[in-house]
Amino acid sequence: MANFRKTLSETDVEVRFSVPSKWFEENLFSRFEGKNKLDLPVKDLSGEVQSFGFSVRTKGNHFKPVISRGWRQFVRAKGLKPGNKIIFVIENDPETGTGYKVEVIKEIRLFGTDIEGRV
Repeated sequence: MANFRKTLSETDVEVRFSVPSKWFEENLFSRFEGKNKLDLPVKDLSGEVQSFGFSVRTKGNHFKPVISRGWRQFVRAKGLKPGNKIIFVIENDPETGTGYKVEVIKEIRLFGTDIEGRV
């Protein structure tokens, strides 16, 4: 199992978050158990647990996995914009029951220098 990092597109921010198919197949496919939807608790950097609704296509050879339910609220709460980065980290946390953590990386200008900040 591997983590993935993605730079957000306009569609990712305004509509739904497209999950890389290869990562999905290697890390989440087996959890769907033949269904096309999965609720997945994901912890953010502040420790708050988000519930994301993952879904996949039911027809064709390509899954096209996306996060739709819960995603727009997360985008608004974090003030995400196209160009920000998201990292999904695989993490078993028995206390919160989550198996994944999501990190947000934004470009921050500090004393005239652009740096990446996690929020």
